[in-house]
Amino acid sequence: MMFRKSVPLCLIVLVFSSSSDSAGPLIKILEPEQAKSEASCVTISCTYYQRQDQNLKLLWFKNPVYDQKAKTFNGTIVYSNTDDRNQSAGYSSRVEYITDKTENPRNSWIKCDLRINDLQKTDSGNYSLRVIGSDKYKYMSTPMSLTVTDNPCKVNIDSSEIKYSVKESDEFTVRCSTSVSCSSHPEWILHKPGQDPERVTSSNHRFTQEKEENEEKKITRLKFNPTWEDDNMILSCRPEESQDSCLTRNITLSVEYAPKEVKATVSSNNVKEGDSVTFSCTSRGRPNATISWFKEEKEISQLAEWRLLNVKPEDSGQYYCKAENKHGNVKSNTISINVKYGPKQVKITPAVNINDLREGDELKLTCSVGGSNPAVRWFYWYRDNSQLWDQTSQTLTISGVTPEHKGSYHCEANNGINTAKSNRLYVSVKYSPRQIKIVGERSVKVGSRLHLTCSADANPPPSSYTWKHKTTVMSETSSVLYIQKVTTEHSGTYTCDVTNAIGTKAQSIDVDVLYPPTTPELTIKSEVREYDVIAIICKVQSFPESQLTVTGPSDLKNIPTSRMNSTKYENMLKIYLNITESDAGVYRCTAKNTEGTKNIEKQLQVLHAPKNVSVRPDGDQTIGHKLTLTCDSQSNPTSSSYEWKKLINGELKTVGKSQKLHFHSLNINDSGQYICVAGNNIGKAESPPVYIKVKYPPNINVFNNVTTQRNWEHPVYLICNADAHPPPKDFKCYSLENKTILSHHQNFTVLPQNPEMYYCTATNDVGTSKSEPITFVHGFDTLDFSVMMSFLTGMAISAVIFSMVLCYFPKMCNI
Repeated sequence: MMFRKSVPLCLIVLVFSSSSDSAGPLIKILEPEQAKSEASCVTISCTYYQRQDQNLKLLWFKNPVYDQKAKTFNGTIVYSNTDDRNQSAGYSSRVEYITDKTENPRNSWIKCDLRINDLQKTDSGNYSLRVIGSDKYKYMSTPMSLTVTDNPCKVNIDSSEIKYSVKESDEFTVRCSTSVSCSSHPEWILHKPGQDPERVTSSNHRFTQEKEENEEKKITRLKFNPTWEDDNMILSCRPEESQDSCLTRNITLSVEYAPKEVKATVSSNNVKEGDSVTFSCTSRGRPNATISWFKEEKEISQLAEWRLLNVKPEDSGQYYCKAENKHGNVKSNTISINVKYGPKQVKITPAVNINDLREGDELKLTCSVGGSNPAVRWFYWYRDNSQLWDQTSQTLTISGVTPEHKGSYHCEANNGINTAKSNRLYVSVKYSPRQIKIVGERSVKVGSRLHLTCSADANPPPSSYTWKHKTTVMSETSSVLYIQKVTTEHSGTYTCDVTNAIGTKAQSIDVDVLYPPTTPELTIKSEVREYDVIAIICKVQSFPESQLTVTGPSDLKNIPTSRMNSTKYENMLKIYLNITESDAGVYRCTAKNTEGTKNIEKQLQVLHAPKNVSVRPDGDQTIGHKLTLTCDSQSNPTSSSYEWKKLINGELKTVGKSQKLHFHSLNINDSGQYICVAGNNIGKAESPPVYIKVKYPPNINVFNNVTTQRNWEHPVYLICNADAHPPPKDFKCYSLENKTILSHHQNFTVLPQNPEMYYCTATNDVGTSKSEPITFVHGFDTLDFSVMMSFLTGMAISAVIFSMVLCYFPKMCNI
């Protein structure tokens, strides 16, 4: 591909995710280069991949160059399917775009071949396909390099001698030439419609091929006298023995002749009255022939195809057409039209007087036809417009008529052409009452009126009516039954007996009396234990059936099916419920129908063991103070027993058996973990542990590091150790002699040059304590060993007390 060096060429590669096995270019040019001779043709084989349903713009470029500023390719446009970029004029008549694209391609390879005919040397260059879709869907193929070489032996048909139209039998001459430097003369090939191509040789006597030569050209002249069958024949000139169709030049011969093969046709030979018939006349001729239609020598139309609407019997006769042009006229074959028609003057004739027809008699009717062409083949009988499928002959016969046989009768006669209907004849059958209907409200409210009307189909009409309620005959004898004020006793079956001269028949209906629900009956235990399964039954009397609902302290609709199921019956609702504490309370059964609403309530008490047991302290947890622990719980019945337990040496031991545990004067030993156990006759439950930590002021011991040396020559380190809760937050060391504060820390150093008595204080939230004074005298030999032992003992005691203090916090001692 030829590009300016300043313009970058982008190679775009698409990786297929699901439609292709591997990554590859979107556009494939199957041959990277081709060389063709001048006047020949070339096909650039190409495919592109379309991933989605969209209309793509396709542009074949010759020598494209990318315009960086405009962000587009420029060059000679050989083919374009868009109005945005037009095809170059030099290619408009020589280029074909070949594709196999379907209507809605998706995820498929599409053919995009480009064929260029009559190649010229200027067609040499690089050809690329540009595909442009929506958004960033733009691709340019790799180039195909085309080289067009010289072809001095290309052929040309001399257009100056061509007569585009020649009359039949007139002589026709045409010349084809090539360069005199070529080794042979051009040759002519004949392409007749529907026949294989034929080379012009000396054995073909109709066609003469003459060869001549001058200083520039070798010429082959074709001469013959065409017939009408040569019309539209293609004359091809090519280099001798050449198999390259692209080097062939063609002309199409037009031969004028008088009309031939004139033929008249009709759309149907089976013409019926009322139909439409289409007449067609075809012929061959040049120029095209004009058509005239004749019926028995009378011209009726000048259309090649014409339609005769609503055909009548008088349209029967002989038809033909005539084709005519400036070279002559010819008549067609003759068409005979014979119009057929359906049955006429169809009527019904009864065999006997139908006015005296009674149930059980024979009915006989005949379907008479005044005329038909052809004769009637089928008869159809109808009663009240419904076809009688079992009656298919000209005479209808019914033995033993019933009331169902009364009605309006007519027949239809069909001869295959048309169907004709007869007049209508009403047949009346005398019969006992039938189709008895009782009209009125079938549902009435208590206290309202009941109005029933009895009617029947009978011939002759009914003469009397008798009403019954259940099995009791009522006093009413007319067709109307009236009850002024309805009670519940009026519900039930009502029967109407209808009588005429032929017989008696009856009909019954059920009447429902509507009344509101009575007070519902709610069955439920008044006292149950938690987790028992109980039945809740709600019943009522009403009509129509009541809608029953049961509500309680819990929303029964949200209780899972694992705890509740319900069954509905007529005016009864049964619920089985696995009881929990939350189900205690008032339950209401409500009955509702269209006539009213009633409800009833009952109380349900749920017995359960203590729950939510907790310890409630009352008092100050300080040494010497009073403290009361109260055990609270939720239970039904109320908790009747209590037990207090304390964790001692890893075991829970009982320390009380009343609801309250009293500490009249707290001491350090009362600290620890307590639980309360509450019980009733259902069961027991214990509280979460509660921790008591008695607060007390500091208990101070002073330790030192005096050695066994007899002379006190080194500093002594004093440690002020205090056992307290909460821990001390303030330490002070004093000189007993002058009452001065020597240190605000827990540790103090006594130097040998300062012998005297010392003490310390410790303070927490409870109070301040003072240690016993300790005396240091320079050179006091007896202190050496005892002081050292006191120091070591004090350190050990301090460690034990520190551990005890920590163990008052259970999490630190893992209690």
